[in-house]
Amino acid sequence: MKIVIRAGGLGKRLWPMSRKSQPKQFLKLLNEKSLLQETVERVSPMARVKGDLFISSRFDCRDKILSVVPEISEEQLILEPASRNTGPAICLECAFLEKKFPKDEIIATLPSDDFISDAQAFCSLLTRAEEFLKDNPDYILTPAVMPTEVDTGYSYLKEGKNLKKRGEEAIFEVADWVEKPNYEFCKQLIDSGVYYYHTGMYLWQLGNALKLWEKHNPEMLKACRRIVELGTENAQASEIYNNLEKGTVESLLTSKVDKIAMSVSNQIGWSDLGKWDKVKKYLKVDNDGNVTRGKVLSLDTTDTLIMGSDKKLIATIGLDDMIIIDTTDALLVCPEDRVEDIKKIIEKIKEKGMDDYL
Repeated sequence: MKIVIRAGGLGKRLWPMSRKSQPKQFLKLLNEKSLLQETVERVSPMARVKGDLFISSRFDCRDKILSVVPEISEEQLILEPASRNTGPAICLECAFLEKKFPKDEIIATLPSDDFISDAQAFCSLLTRAEEFLKDNPDYILTPAVMPTEVDTGYSYLKEGKNLKKRGEEAIFEVADWVEKPNYEFCKQLIDSGVYYYHTGMYLWQLGNALKLWEKHNPEMLKACRRIVELGTENAQASEIYNNLEKGTVESLLTSKVDKIAMSVSNQIGWSDLGKWDKVKKYLKVDNDGNVTRGKVLSLDTTDTLIMGSDKKLIATIGLDDMIIIDTTDALLVCPEDRVEDIKKIIEKIKEKGMDDYL
């Protein structure tokens, strides 16, 4: 198996800590290791040799990746000229890997910003997925996780026909795919017991992925193959990539595919760490339910995330369920249930021409 860790996102919903110059995958949110470092360490047991592991990111992140993850060489980087969402990024991955490996190679493409509770169980899940795809190469396989709470920011996959079961792990056909439902519908899906969180991870046989891109988005694959030939530092390659349609891999490919299965394990807890309320869940809380970092004094404050530094005192009085993120040049204060609206703040910053804060 060859593993690609996708680390090209901007992490807008973790503003003001996540910036263009320091996106979320490089932040040390849960401990003293960045999210990217955590992901590399988690999958390292699956990389039998150095050439089994790759990192996909923007070209302007190259030096930072090589510094943060020194065990990765430049030959293991798949670099986008710009950020165009997961669709073009994954298509470029396929075109890049096509030059290096035979068509029957199994590829796993994974986000760099997930919380996964059990690294060993996760590697076991990837191994079972690889075994399945060797016998069933015409499937796309996506790991899925049993929901623990209602979350309208996720997509949900319905459990279909059981294709393979082994102990705590199973593989099902995807019978239905629901994109980010509203709260009431989301609750109904979870209560049914047959819908799972979609994790945004994919595994496939390289040849099958290329065949599917050729069928459903041939122009994008043609463009990505040209970019690989030219090299991402080439000005023409950059122009080609910047003209590609922006979109998720779901909208550009996987939603159009018939044979999709999901692999699940009862041993794994998972969360996308793309929002401040998600980060808060995995940090140590005090007796009032607060999570604090830096120099903080709180009075009558409960269930609040406060992240600052030792250089400035943050004092709070009478707050509940709030998010407070303080950086050297920007401060965010918002109710926890409004974290999705950080995207709107980003748009306002752009409208005001205040790009230095992005």
